[in-house]
Amino acid sequence: MLQQEISQAKEAIREAIAQLGLPQPENIDLRQIPFSGQWGLATSVCHQLARNEVQVDIPEGLSKKEARKLLEAASRERAQSLAESIANYLSRKGIFADVQAQNGYVNMFFEPSDVALRLLATVHEQGDSYGRGNPKSETVMVEYGQPNTHKQFHIGHLRNTALGDSIARILDFAGYRKVLKASYIGDIGAHVIKWLWGYNKWHSGEQPPADPYKIGPWLESIYVEANSAIESNPDYQREYRDLFARWDRRDPEVVELWRRTREWSLNYFRRIFKELDVNFDVWFYESDFEEPGKKIVQDLLNKGVAEIDEGAPIVRIDQKLGLEKETYRTIVLQRSDGTSLYQTKELALTRTKFDEYKVDRILNVVDVRQTLYFQQVFKVLELLGYEQARNSQHIPYELVSLPTGPMSSREGTTVGYDEFATEMYERALEVVREKNPEMPQEQQERIARIVSMGSMKFGMLNRDNTRVLVFDKEEALDFDGFSAPYVQYAHARACRILEKAPDIDWENLRIGELSTVETNLLEMISRLNESVERAAREYKPLHVVNYVYELAKTFNEFYRVSPVLRAEEEVRNFRLAVVYATKVCLANSLYLLGIEAPEVM
Repeated sequence: MLQQEISQAKEAIREAIAQLGLPQPENIDLRQIPFSGQWGLATSVCHQLARNEVQVDIPEGLSKKEARKLLEAASRERAQSLAESIANYLSRKGIFADVQAQNGYVNMFFEPSDVALRLLATVHEQGDSYGRGNPKSETVMVEYGQPNTHKQFHIGHLRNTALGDSIARILDFAGYRKVLKASYIGDIGAHVIKWLWGYNKWHSGEQPPADPYKIGPWLESIYVEANSAIESNPDYQREYRDLFARWDRRDPEVVELWRRTREWSLNYFRRIFKELDVNFDVWFYESDFEEPGKKIVQDLLNKGVAEIDEGAPIVRIDQKLGLEKETYRTIVLQRSDGTSLYQTKELALTRTKFDEYKVDRILNVVDVRQTLYFQQVFKVLELLGYEQARNSQHIPYELVSLPTGPMSSREGTTVGYDEFATEMYERALEVVREKNPEMPQEQQERIARIVSMGSMKFGMLNRDNTRVLVFDKEEALDFDGFSAPYVQYAHARACRILEKAPDIDWENLRIGELSTVETNLLEMISRLNESVERAAREYKPLHVVNYVYELAKTFNEFYRVSPVLRAEEEVRNFRLAVVYATKVCLANSLYLLGIEAPEVM
């Protein structure tokens, strides 16, 4: 529903309340009536007014339950009386097509053609800003895309990245003051030292493959080889521990090898993020937070938040919060020998986000197994005095697998991004060639890239992020299914219609009696902001996915039964405006999912 209709209804209701001589409520509650060919709003303000006004003499001897029933009945009766009075006043105003008083509610319906004209004019005026939310005061940092160096970027990272990037786009579109996109790269730890050991042992002096799409598998193969050897050979375990000790001492030779090989990984990640059209505002590296981690542990001890237990600093979170029920448990901050744990660095990273970037809220997109861990981290920061931590949260997502089964980097069964993306592109190219055999090869390849990338992202977002995702390539590339190509094709179809048509005469837009399919499509166009706000509120791009798919489906039905270019001039002008508005909503929605909206397919 457009803001103009909402504001108009609120103003009229306040006028009616004033006419009745009643005190004005602080808020006028308005809810959109489920669409059934007509746009409408309902208010429960009469129930609110009645509760504040009604007083009943309670006969002696009545139980509390009976007395409450008596009061509620009187309140309902008064609410209906008020609703009828307000409905009569609003009917005389002439701004609504119909006003009804039902069960104490006032239902207001607008003239469909008036709403349609205002809706189309709004889309035309706002263009790629149509659907944006009202300005919000918060600065939010969304952290996602956290691959580990010295290993390949796999399809689990793709789900993480698609989800995080879409959430960041949605929050920005929803009106947040500032949305910072951050990545936290795991560039130190046991996996790195294992890789360095394996590289020194069997691959010393090797350079990454010249083909950039083979770097990931090469990195992964060295890690898998090293991990398997260390787990099965006690001598290799000792060599690995010795190398780890040299790293802890910052042996110059080990540090130099780490820096050089780390850069190979970082260049590899940068290339992938560029392909995915993902641009981070901030890059964090785990290696930068070892010393800050030790400092925050000391601060926690000095302030009495942490204590020493069996030689290690810990925080008994539930005890500190005064909780009787075990909720957050106890978090160990460091090993007893003073070396860092992952959470040591996470606490320092989180404090840096609050202190240096002045964020009001942090959203960490990390797999579902880390839920308790992030609850603990945020509660510890809250105990340290960071109120922003109360509003920060972990955005969980489940694992990704293919129909062939789950993945494991330790066992070497991960599906790398490059392998996956190449297969998707090749299959998309086959489909594009089948559908457009006369199209120039260069254009076929360009469309295949757009379609395959969109299919990967849509396929990673079209399930609830808390459910395990089994990615089916054929379903993802189905031009007639719940997929990116289906939506992208609808956008290309709208572009093609507009390209063939004369310019829309926006000044002389006329609307006759609307058909069912036209009102259904206009209703979908009006709901873009609603889907954006819900997705932003729940951190679920799935709401935008579902919206844009339903929009494309409704548009295809409109295209099937409503001639546009062959229609009489006035009808054609109106329907072209509807096509334009649909195109805008499709493009804006696809942008929020990080998917390109092609003009030709």
